[in-house]
Amino acid sequence: MKLNIAGLCAMLFAAALARGGEKVQSPDGRIEVSAGVENGQPTWAVTFCGQPVLLQGELGVDALRGPFALAGVERATSNSTWRAVWGNLSEVPDHFNALTLKLAEAAGERRALTVELRAYNEGVAVRYVVPEQPGLKEATVKKLLTEFRFEGDPVIFTARDYQYGNMTVSKMKKSEGAVTVAVGGGKFVSLTDADRADFSVVSWNGRKDNPGTLTASLHSPATGTLPFKTSWLAMVIGETAGKLVENRFLVENLNPPCALADTSWIKPGKAICQVYNARMVTGEIKKLMDFGSAHGFDYLEIDHSWSGAETKWTPAEIANFEKNKGPFWKDHPEWRDNVKGGLMAPAKGYVPFRPHSFQGGNFVDLDIPALTAYGKSLKHPIGLCLYVRGALLKEFGGEHAIEDVFACYEKWGLAGVKPGFVPPSSQQNERAIAYMVQKAAEHKLIVVIHDAFLPYGLCRTYPNLVNVEGVAGEEAEPSIAPDIKSLHDIMLPFTRGIMGSFDYTPQIFKNSKTHCHQVAMLGVFLGRASVRAGMKQWSPGGEGGAEIEFAEKMPGLTDEIKVTTDLGKWVTVARRKGASWFVASMSGNAGVKASLPLAFLKPGATYTASIYSDVPGRRDAAHTAQRVTAATTLPLAMEPNGGHLMILEPVEGMTP
Repeated sequence: MKLNIAGLCAMLFAAALARGGEKVQSPDGRIEVSAGVENGQPTWAVTFCGQPVLLQGELGVDALRGPFALAGVERATSNSTWRAVWGNLSEVPDHFNALTLKLAEAAGERRALTVELRAYNEGVAVRYVVPEQPGLKEATVKKLLTEFRFEGDPVIFTARDYQYGNMTVSKMKKSEGAVTVAVGGGKFVSLTDADRADFSVVSWNGRKDNPGTLTASLHSPATGTLPFKTSWLAMVIGETAGKLVENRFLVENLNPPCALADTSWIKPGKAICQVYNARMVTGEIKKLMDFGSAHGFDYLEIDHSWSGAETKWTPAEIANFEKNKGPFWKDHPEWRDNVKGGLMAPAKGYVPFRPHSFQGGNFVDLDIPALTAYGKSLKHPIGLCLYVRGALLKEFGGEHAIEDVFACYEKWGLAGVKPGFVPPSSQQNERAIAYMVQKAAEHKLIVVIHDAFLPYGLCRTYPNLVNVEGVAGEEAEPSIAPDIKSLHDIMLPFTRGIMGSFDYTPQIFKNSKTHCHQVAMLGVFLGRASVRAGMKQWSPGGEGGAEIEFAEKMPGLTDEIKVTTDLGKWVTVARRKGASWFVASMSGNAGVKASLPLAFLKPGATYTASIYSDVPGRRDAAHTAQRVTAATTLPLAMEPNGGHLMILEPVEGMTP
């Protein structure tokens, strides 16, 4: 009998693949993904530094369920960097090794499905592609079959219902956005989605029939012509909770590169909002612009009501308001003209808050082109941004086409828009949101999306998307139990923050938190920093003090980030810009006494540290200054709901 060596090798190779014998490692070799086909189903498992992170679990989508045979394997590697316009890292490494499994149904029509896996130093990701093939024009995905099987029943952390270490995978409620899992040995992973511009948002669920297993459920089905790609399911990995945050740029790396030829007009600056600072009156807004310019703010936001009611009132709503309105409105009949759902002209006079708010409203008297020109004329220019209610835009069911609205705003000279209550989550809505950001870029408008939309890394493709809410921010505090208000603050970087930037809209200054705590939000939270209030507090006679220095100097784009935490007790985020460091810390509900080594500083260099710390028993800040080096360890003392701020600037020519 003649031995067919080539045939035998092929058989052995196929058998190895069927047992899940294919592996791909991260560039640094610490993460390893094993994948293959077992009993007709694709499976995977993940290890980190030789220890299991994910036990063997299924892969797949319901559009093609198999059973499958493995038809082929492809491998690839990519090693590049890209320049960010704003954020924690000015230069982002994008280095991964990829493994692609080509599957074919073992019987019947033998339809094809592709599983794409990537291993980064920062984590892993998987997505599915239904490729072009005879007899199939489109695919609909209703369910993702991917299993994230953890050993035991680990503790989870998610912003949904403030499940911050008080819940395990088997008992968790359906997540809203990312979920973080403690996988043992001080290590953490975060699960989220990425590159969702043509897909439905996912939520994470525990499997009751399989404790310790998480699956991703779609908000609603997603359909596309072939080749049709799902979004990425990403797992960010960190050997510490702090490293998890440092590695979160994996989310942006899973999105397409920047689509804009020119990004020079996108300024990575800070914003101050008119809320609690000024009425929507031209003269008052100019004074706020003066204040913002003097203190290093780059944008001014005017919130809802500037163009009238947030929605176009129905005849029934108008009739009900007419019947029940308070006596105030008898002298202000202009309200009728201000509830027609306009977006391309300022309102005139008083605007009712809501159809069922009968007692008062906002006064508007604005000259938008005059304000944009004034802001640009200041020594430190201020760009004007306006709120836009999503329901009024045609792409979300309203009357005004995005193209028409944004063309008008570009003509006025606006710097940006703040769309609010934009309906998210379905494939159709996610497409419309991506379109909105794209059209804003065409008209040179930055975008801050508010309310329920969750980020997925679109800001890499369109860096004019500088912030997103998608979080219970500070304006939601009345509904948050007192004992978790600040816990929520310090946990967000490790939960919702993994997905991307978040606009927490901190209010300067609230009675429940120290001044340092609230200013520290500008350094701890990712995204275009913004504040409400501030002008009165930081003006002569106000309660604020010199801690405004941190707000003035904190840059919108930094070169390096270091995160330290005692999870659930305090968090410190240090960001470097050039040779200087900006260090912001926040405590939870209990006071903190800890030590902060400055080992991240350049060895052999001396720095001047401008330090703002909580005054014991009070809300205001004390200021001190001293010389420090990389060998210095500073005390980190914070009041309950407190904070700590440092600006570390090198002393030229000084050595220890």
